[in-house]
Amino acid sequence: MATPLHSFDASLAATISALETATSSVGVRLDTAVGAYRPSEPASLLQMPRVVLRADLADTDDGFVVVYQADSPGLALDRARELADYLGSGFGQTNFTADTQFSVGVLDDTVVFTTWSNGRSDDPEASEAVFDAIGTVGEPVEVNK
Repeated sequence: MATPLHSFDASLAATISALETATSSVGVRLDTAVGAYRPSEPASLLQMPRVVLRADLADTDDGFVVVYQADSPGLALDRARELADYLGSGFGQTNFTADTQFSVGVLDDTVVFTTWSNGRSDDPEASEAVFDAIGTVGEPVEVNK
C-alpha cells in the first residue's frame, strides 16, 4: 500500500493550503495526521500517493482528511468518481456507521476525501463545521448512498 507522503509538490501543497484556509475559517487547525489512518477505498486508490491530515477536534478518531494525488486532473476526476461510486455501494460503506456523510472533491490533480458522523463525534457541531468547510475545496463529486 502507498505510504503517506511527507514532502509535497506544488499541486499537493496548494490543495493542503486551501484545506487549511477552509478549516481555519471555522476556527480549526489542520495538521498532518500523527497516527495511521486508512479509509475504506477502491483498489484504484490503494497505490496512489497521498497525504493524511487531521482537523484538531476533541475526538481523536474524527476529522481525518485524505488527499490523493493523481498524474493529471482528468485522472483525479476519474478516481474521485470511482471513490464516490465505491462509497455509495453497500460494500464501500461497511467500515462506516449508517449516519456517515461523505465528501469527495477534486482540486487540480488531487482528490480530497473526508467523512462526518453525528453519532460518532464527541463534538458534532465542530465536526460538521469542519466537514462542511472541507467540502468547499475543489469541485464536489456526489456520493449517492
